Amino acid sequence: MSRVMLAYLASWQQCDISALPVEKLTHLCYAFAKVVDGEVIEQESGDPLLSNEAYCQKLCAQLQQLKLRNPALKILISIGGWGADGFSDAALTEASREQFSRSTLRFMQKYQFDGVDLDWEYPSNAMAGIKARPEDRQNFTLMLSSLRIHLDEASAQMERKTPYLLTIAAGVGTYYLEGVELEKVAAQCDFINLMTYDFYNGWATCAGHHANLLTAAHDPSGDSADRGVQLFLDHGVAAEKMVLGCPFYGRSLLGVASPGLGAEGRAQSNGTHSYYKIANELIPSGRFTRHWDESAKAPWLFDGDEFISYEDVESIALKGQYVKQRGLAGAMFWEYTEDQSNVLLDVLWQNLQD
Repeated sequence: MSRVMLAYLASWQQCDISALPVEKLTHLCYAFAKVVDGEVIEQESGDPLLSNEAYCQKLCAQLQQLKLRNPALKILISIGGWGADGFSDAALTEASREQFSRSTLRFMQKYQFDGVDLDWEYPSNAMAGIKARPEDRQNFTLMLSSLRIHLDEASAQMERKTPYLLTIAAGVGTYYLEGVELEKVAAQCDFINLMTYDFYNGWATCAGHHANLLTAAHDPSGDSADRGVQLFLDHGVAAEKMVLGCPFYGRSLLGVASPGLGAEGRAQSNGTHSYYKIANELIPSGRFTRHWDESAKAPWLFDGDEFISYEDVESIALKGQYVKQRGLAGAMFWEYTEDQSNVLLDVLWQNLQD
């Protein structure tokens, strides 16, 4: 079967777009567009010499060239991201939802996207410092329903061989489930990108896995990718609509005492490292010892002070196998520029094959 292999690409990072191994991708999400006054608009330019629009046009033209090598590739615009505001207002009324849907469609067609990925972090929840309302729970469903109608109508009018896609990025904890009507949301989506990472995040004060596949023995009540998948299954989402998320970066904590995993660290000393830096600088430095948590199926690095939770070739291979075992739609990763050597991408792709 053909499984989803989806890459997020951060527009503000430097990379050679022509070098993306698109033969191994089914979907590519350009991140991000944003919502301002109910309208979908371009992110800030990553080039001081280009306007926001000109920068977006330049990158999107390069993305379209990738289809010469993989005509089946679907390129989506991802709207939102951590700390991106504007969703609650855009979803508030029938008129605002109509405005947002029409604006999304115009944006997609202007830049020749094949669909839209909504990354609202998170409906009904202000943890990212954005506006949130209790009504977001129902309004998110209505927003997606409006988008679905507009996308399907446009697909029919244009006689698209593949209809426009609608996906979302979703958190996998109770904090997310309490803020959305999950079963109704899933019904509107082609698939859901599960953010099965950042379990230990920028607020963490003790050393733990940020993207473990299974529940860690030292933290039996903690999060895991498997626990997140089961949570969505229990709330009515079909396995074949779930895309498992993998991070191409690690999360670190300083001031951690021996033995590392589970130990307290220094508050607000959290950091991140790309997988490329971990594999090509940190590990070769000889400072760190790699450890493997068999219960969680996750690695970590420790040098007596700094703890780093990350994804490596062993853990990501197991995730590809897990996708097949559980009958999930596929896998995605955040984000491509964190490992332009394609080491993790290649291993994930290999393990998604039958």
